Amino acid sequence: MNENQPHSNTSIVPSVKDLPLGTVAELAPYNQQLVRGIETTQAGQVLEESVLVQLEEARENLWDELGAEKARSMVDYAKRAAKAYGFSLDSRGALEFPFQETDHHRVGYESHFYRSDPETRTLVPASIDHARKRVIVFATGRAFAEQNARLNHLTTNEALRNARNVMSAQVYLTGSRLVTDYPGTATQVVAVAYDMVASEEETPAMRIQSIVKPQFMHPVSVMAAERIFGAMITDAGSYPNGTLHRSAGKIRGNPLPEDQIIQNLSGLVLVGGSVGCCVVHQVVRWLEEMLIDLGLSKAACVDALKSILTIHLGPTTVLPAQEHCNRLSVVGKYDEFVFAGNHTTPIVSCSDRSGSVLVSDPLARNSFHVVLDVPATIYQDSEGRRFDPIGTHFGHSMKHYTNGLNSLGFKGVMDAVLNYEGPYSLATVIEELHKTGQLDKRVRPGVADANG
Repeated sequence: MNENQPHSNTSIVPSVKDLPLGTVAELAPYNQQLVRGIETTQAGQVLEESVLVQLEEARENLWDELGAEKARSMVDYAKRAAKAYGFSLDSRGALEFPFQETDHHRVGYESHFYRSDPETRTLVPASIDHARKRVIVFATGRAFAEQNARLNHLTTNEALRNARNVMSAQVYLTGSRLVTDYPGTATQVVAVAYDMVASEEETPAMRIQSIVKPQFMHPVSVMAAERIFGAMITDAGSYPNGTLHRSAGKIRGNPLPEDQIIQNLSGLVLVGGSVGCCVVHQVVRWLEEMLIDLGLSKAACVDALKSILTIHLGPTTVLPAQEHCNRLSVVGKYDEFVFAGNHTTPIVSCSDRSGSVLVSDPLARNSFHVVLDVPATIYQDSEGRRFDPIGTHFGHSMKHYTNGLNSLGFKGVMDAVLNYEGPYSLATVIEELHKTGQLDKRVRPGVADANG
């Protein structure tokens, strides 16, 4: 049986809480209408234009309502979401995070890292080759696969197979759309395990914790950071799970020479997908903590952080600013997963006003947002209004994001940073590519930031 087809022995009915905004706004007319629309299309019927118009109006009303709430206080919005999910808050207003002490052995089911095998469309265990340029993908699609399993009437085992296949596709899409020589030998594109964030409760919990307690570090982020960066920065040994040997919490080893650390970190791009964006953010924070722990100077730490690029494809939460990092966050105008946990309205509004898809982050010079108008639950194409909530994953698809970046010329940005040795400024890279005409005219650096 094709695992993308409905399972004949199931009679699962889509629940409002399976929708991106369904838990935080369960009674909203839009979510109620959306479930009915999914049921209608799964029964083989086409939604009439009038129904699509009503759905679009209901979506706009819900987004306006939630957008206004976020504008007043993202922390209050996050606490509302926590209550809706049934999470407990401690005396300081942070989540009593249930995954802090347990289950973080889940990272990886056969290996620490994987490559995509295009022929079998599966993940294949791999090792990172630090002598090459590297792109590491953090896409944690298992929880979303479980949600889509119910919407597609798949069994749990089919959903888990899909999650691995989706992860493989995300690695392939990242490489083929953004890396010039992929799948050649110059640049290695690998993934961290597909189930780093493994449950439907943990995913929103990480989003919410990023807002109510920005300094929180998830154990899987720490583990991933030490697996990736350990050999690049220190002579310390490591355990089979990839974490470094420590004594009384301190790394049991010496730092490599500063120039060697900078060289090792050069030509490295970390790509987050969905909640994987949150993991990438924390991984880079832990890199900084490790460098400080090893006794590197402030200047060397800054140069190390400026030698890598992070790309966030559909961040599902607000990512706190990282002053010295080169960061590119990509959002879809109508991506319901992104909107569920992020305050994207100021970013999208700034892009609309300026006419540029590029919006600078007001808190960090080398951080930018790229705003894409990609297919979502309801979208317009050359033939009119479309309804495709499952096929577009509610607009939350790495295919749309990587295709969008590719069409705008951002493969040139990837080429530039992968070939650069040492610290660099993403702002300068973008400005230079813009001047030489290698970026689409819609990418205009120097426009107003998201604060207007």
